[in-house]
Amino acid sequence: MVEEAIIQLTGGIDSTVLAYYLKDKYALHGAFLYYGYPPQTRELELVKELSKKLEIPLKVIDFSSYVKSFGLPPIDTIQYKIKYQFVVEILAPFSAYPDLNTMFVGWLKDEWNNKMSLLERIESIMGFKVITPFHTMVKSEVIKLGEKLGVDFTKTHSCIVSGKTHCGICMPCRSRRRAFEEAKVKDPTVYYYNLSPDEVDKLSRELSQGEFIERYFRPFLEYTGEYPKEFVDNLVNILKE
Repeated sequence: MVEEAIIQLTGGIDSTVLAYYLKDKYALHGAFLYYGYPPQTRELELVKELSKKLEIPLKVIDFSSYVKSFGLPPIDTIQYKIKYQFVVEILAPFSAYPDLNTMFVGWLKDEWNNKMSLLERIESIMGFKVITPFHTMVKSEVIKLGEKLGVDFTKTHSCIVSGKTHCGICMPCRSRRRAFEEAKVKDPTVYYYNLSPDEVDKLSRELSQGEFIERYFRPFLEYTGEYPKEFVDNLVNILKE
């Protein structure tokens, strides 16, 4: 009998490759945590599409009201900054699937090292197991694996600013581009700003934060139309502080 397990799906490269990697090894049950931010519109679409393709049952856990109750400022809500968020994201899927006690997550090397000691204590208290098959890998290695497994990388999303298109300048976008370059795999992603990660890094050093925000982030936010003007103005002011 095939063992059942939860898989945490985000719509990103790591969890998508993980789903392909595990699909023939386990009877997977997907969990997607929805916080109600614009980028997650696209992420949820991709997760639903992936779940259907790989025949993974999916539960969407709605945390949008939870986040709103904190009254977080715009920059925190866009970047999903909730204290000990990863703990919430571990406990919620086990609550959604109370009969399962194993979950797979797509954490990479640096992410795993930062969470290992706390995770081990949580596991010992709660009696479940969180498995991180990619915890010794960096993103470029996951991309190489994904290419071998036939993953369509256009069906993944990394940008934390927009769900319509990758901005090309936020840290996850830069990490995505850099990883494809390191993996020597063609990057099929369409970026709004067609700048290399090194070029963006250089600009962020040469320009003041205010100049960088006004020159790059504001035009992009206004282009996507995903945020009300007042929200954009407030966000830009916070970022410039």
